[in-house]
Amino acid sequence: MSHRPVSVGIIGQGRSGWGIHADVIRKMPEQFRVVAVTDAIPERLQASAEALGCRAAPDVAALVADPAVELVVVASFNHLHAAHARQALAAGKHVLCEKPFGLTVKDVDAMTAAAAQAGRIIAPFQQRRYEKDFLKVREIIDSGLLGEIVHIRICWHGFKRRWDWQTSRAFAGGALNNNGPHPLDHAVALFGAGEPRVWAQAGHYLCSGDAEDHLKFILSAPCHPTVEVELTDIWAYGQDRWTVCGTHGGLRGNERTLEWKWVDFSKLPPRPLDLNPTPDRSYNSEKLEWQTANWEPETKTAGGGAGAAPPPDAVLAFYSGLYASIRDGKPLHITPAEARCRIAVMEQIRHQAGIPAQSV
Repeated sequence: MSHRPVSVGIIGQGRSGWGIHADVIRKMPEQFRVVAVTDAIPERLQASAEALGCRAAPDVAALVADPAVELVVVASFNHLHAAHARQALAAGKHVLCEKPFGLTVKDVDAMTAAAAQAGRIIAPFQQRRYEKDFLKVREIIDSGLLGEIVHIRICWHGFKRRWDWQTSRAFAGGALNNNGPHPLDHAVALFGAGEPRVWAQAGHYLCSGDAEDHLKFILSAPCHPTVEVELTDIWAYGQDRWTVCGTHGGLRGNERTLEWKWVDFSKLPPRPLDLNPTPDRSYNSEKLEWQTANWEPETKTAGGGAGAAPPPDAVLAFYSGLYASIRDGKPLHITPAEARCRIAVMEQIRHQAGIPAQSV
């Protein structure tokens, strides 16, 4: 089936609007084309418009009113995402909203209601759901090879100082809102269905603003794995992004390489409880026959590390799915309802960690 490209207007021409969205759209000319952009910095706006060959809208109101725009990408300041999304929906546009997908469940509900009223799509930009290492980790877990999954640890470690707007609570900055939606999305997906109990801790150490640059949270519930996430800029010795512990084995690694090993206990003798003293005073021991495997992506691309831009192939996959939803009516792969579950967990993390409540 042949379709015309989706005409896109982008709010914001910073690291995300320019470096992620405009960049990938230029690689998909048969599916998307940028027809308008707006930005808070006039010089940057003009340079982007000239590079993209599109209209430079003076403000958000002018961009969403442009009849040539079908899809609005909201890549503005964190605290403006929900308001800009609603504004675009009210103008009859489809919306792709950067993370965070609103700051509260109330924000998400308002955006979803606005989309339903307008008869338009609103899509959360959780493109890291398409990252190859995450997909492989989920595949291994779902295979049952590692047995019952008891504990999962996800680490986004780094060591750096920042002094931009993303370190300010007034702009809804901080680790939870900036990068937190990505490992949180992975954590909730691997935790499984059901509402987790949340423990969280946050701190402010190296950044110049007042928002947290160190965050740790744990999701737990009966009959679920415990999922632990560390997202921090004060970790000089970064550890594996992925650690998975199961009753038959485990997995470790990162976006470049994964390895896992497991034991087939069906090939070993049973070990019923023996309450008698061991004659030789030794601890129980047996030789385990480990089976091993490893993984590396077929094609290695830049990006994907903690705090870095996502790998381009993940963004391309996301946009391909969005195109199918807009032009062919296919269901969104990542829905606002899923994002709402994540935002609900984010609200619990704020409460547990003492991060001030946020709403717009």
